[in-house]
Amino acid sequence: MKKKSFNKIFFKIRFDKPTIITVSGVVLICVFVLTLVFGVLRIVNTAPQHVILATTMTNVAQFADDSSDAAKEKLPNKATSTSNNYALAEDVTKLIIELVFILFAILATFILQRYVKAKIYAPLATTEKK
Repeated sequence: MKKKSFNKIFFKIRFDKPTIITVSGVVLICVFVLTLVFGVLRIVNTAPQHVILATTMTNVAQFADDSSDAAKEKLPNKATSTSNNYALAEDVTKLIIELVFILFAILATFILQRYVKAKIYAPLATTEKK
């Protein structure tokens, strides 16, 4: 008894091909937005990891007479930090490639939807014999 009622409900809700393709297009748009948001967050969160710390020694003073107690100039080491532009460019390029492929998938989905709708609703020949 439950099986019959399930079948009635299941076959009453009938999805046609254009509806399924439209839903998949909307899902792909959601995937695009999520990829964009999480990609930007990934780039922003990994930016501190792309910093290169380098220590440089400046003006090292060497004296010929090591035994003399002359005042030796001691300069502290200077720490400089630069960002790794290649890693940042790699992350941005990776995100752009992902987004372009998702855009192609969205475009292909909606082109397929229009093609299926055109095939389903194509006018039929109605010529009659006289």
